[in-house]
Amino acid sequence: MMKFIFNFAWKIKLHAMHGEFDIEVNGSIIKLVLRGAFNDIGAKAVVVELKNSVLAYEQAPFTIMMNLLAFDGGTPEVFAESDNFNAWLNNTNMVAKALIFTSPALIAIERTLVKSKAQQNIQYFDNEADAQLWLNEYIDEVHNKLA
Repeated sequence: MMKFIFNFAWKIKLHAMHGEFDIEVNGSIIKLVLRGAFNDIGAKAVVVELKNSVLAYEQAPFTIMMNLLAFDGGTPEVFAESDNFNAWLNNTNMVAKALIFTSPALIAIERTLVKSKAQQNIQYFDNEADAQLWLNEYIDEVHNKLA
């Protein structure tokens, strides 16, 4: 019977001319909040910090919540960075991802340009509370299967 429970937390904030982001790790959830418009410099900074957060799990299952309600979009390079990151993410133990945003245009752009997400377990939400609930239920289900 094996159960992975990680009880660590941290928060990273970056405010730059290339978009702003916060990363908060709490238990099995990596929460990312993006604000503003991003270019390749901002996207690369996000990817570095997200990879560090993922690597901290040391192959244990985890989830990601991305709040994109205040995300204003990005240059084509942003979506290329996202596609590369998600291809890398496909080889980790991420079990679910909740994306929070309500712009049909941004959702369509994201689905079109970030093809590496196709194999991920993703649900779209319009608020953090519902996303949090879904991720908590999903990670509990994964832990029960491992038990």
